[in-house]
Amino acid sequence: MTDGQRRALGGLPPGARIRSLGHAGYEIEHAGVRLLIDPWFHPAFLASWFPFPDNRPLLASVAAASYDLLYLSHEHEDHFDAHTLGMLDRDATTVVVPRFRSKSLVRRVTQLGFRNVVALGHRERYEAADGFVLTMLLDTSHKEDSGLVVDLGGFRFLDLNDCNTPMSELPTDVDVLSAQYSGAMWYPNCYAYPDEVQRKKTAEIRGDLFDTLVRKVRLTGAAAYLPAAGPPCFLDPELERFNDRSATIFPVWDDLADDFAAACPDVAAVLLEPGDALTADGVAESADPARGTWRDSPQAYLAAYRERRAEEWGAYHDEAFEAVSAEELDAYFGKLTSWNKRFLADYQRDVRLVADGHTWSVRLAQVGGALEEDPVDAGYTIHVPSRALRAIVDGRIGWEEALLSLRLSLHRDPDVFDLTLMSLLRYGNHPAQTMQMVRERAEAASGESIERCGYSFQRFCPHAGEDLALADIDGEVLECPRHHWKWDLRTGECVSGGTVPLRVDAAQPG
Repeated sequence: MTDGQRRALGGLPPGARIRSLGHAGYEIEHAGVRLLIDPWFHPAFLASWFPFPDNRPLLASVAAASYDLLYLSHEHEDHFDAHTLGMLDRDATTVVVPRFRSKSLVRRVTQLGFRNVVALGHRERYEAADGFVLTMLLDTSHKEDSGLVVDLGGFRFLDLNDCNTPMSELPTDVDVLSAQYSGAMWYPNCYAYPDEVQRKKTAEIRGDLFDTLVRKVRLTGAAAYLPAAGPPCFLDPELERFNDRSATIFPVWDDLADDFAAACPDVAAVLLEPGDALTADGVAESADPARGTWRDSPQAYLAAYRERRAEEWGAYHDEAFEAVSAEELDAYFGKLTSWNKRFLADYQRDVRLVADGHTWSVRLAQVGGALEEDPVDAGYTIHVPSRALRAIVDGRIGWEEALLSLRLSLHRDPDVFDLTLMSLLRYGNHPAQTMQMVRERAEAASGESIERCGYSFQRFCPHAGEDLALADIDGEVLECPRHHWKWDLRTGECVSGGTVPLRVDAAQPG
């Protein structure tokens, strides 16, 4: 550990410990309190994602431990591992969760048998003990995600995992920041792009992710940064291509370390392997003999990992299922659209679904999801394996999880993001989220404005609610700092990212 890293961690109280469990998982001890955060050990998203590096050797100790508190940031399976949660003591543990509009997370935790659940809203606090205080941070848009500030006797650890709390809402007095640096999305690698286009789009997304990370580090004033919340690895041979760290949005930290050091020279970056712990004296390394061996020969490491977990990734292929019928698919989309009538308003879209040789055309509209036998001129085509489609129609997973599995392939023409379609698929099973999007649209038309560089425009991004007070403006183009969509400030037209316009008021540069 470098002198800079030791100085950055010097404020951690004696006896306190922040132990990495891999991915976004942590175990924090201080003042007689033990807190468990987002433990993930089992495959996620149709058995496609696995923790990287392998953290399974830690599972037995986590399952046998006694925890006072458990924090679950959101419902994605790489944070909400139901298999692991079922192994914990559900009587003695108080579960701290974000208070989302859909209330789905509280329901799921309760269904698992946890008796004590505390749901916190944005910036609400929970004092576990003297000198051990939790503060919840929400993504205040329609997305349901959260981060947590853990105050250990004045030492502030901010766990953002993959949450995008508006940048203007981030705390500015953080000692250690843990946040995502690698992608956790299907775009662009699941889209059917020519190789050169794919390379260009992948590079753009990686650049945007890095830029967002640097902004978060600088805004929070963090003295140390812990790379976390990715990347996963893909053990199913069908998904092997997504392990290419240079050609996907899933780099390892070693790929970015030099760029980060140049961008944030005063911030100590500390990469914790599963089992490593931060203490007041520095990093206490795991005694696991396999620690760090993934660097020696990545392909050999993955091959051995694949063999150890063959039964788990193979379960996706071995499970018996019946192909989805046209009647079932028609009923499914009819229910989905009926749940989201106000969200769809006057929207209409033709979508082509292709499942193992079967093709359906779905006409999405305010009422009903009419299924047609003959393909229409669909702007979006989604190739989905039949067994994945069965899981979606049966309600065992949503489109969000299916897309994250990277087992689906998409094509769109024109190559423009359709926010309504993708939001219907991703959030339509929780209409509380799509109703929030309806409210966001109304606020975009008449909500708060901000004036910058002589232009007056809506303050919050119409795509995902980021505070545009921190947006970059280059001439007449505004760029959102969260997803890097761009708008022409003269007209409000979206010129990069999607088609959602920005409300621009009358003020012009003087």
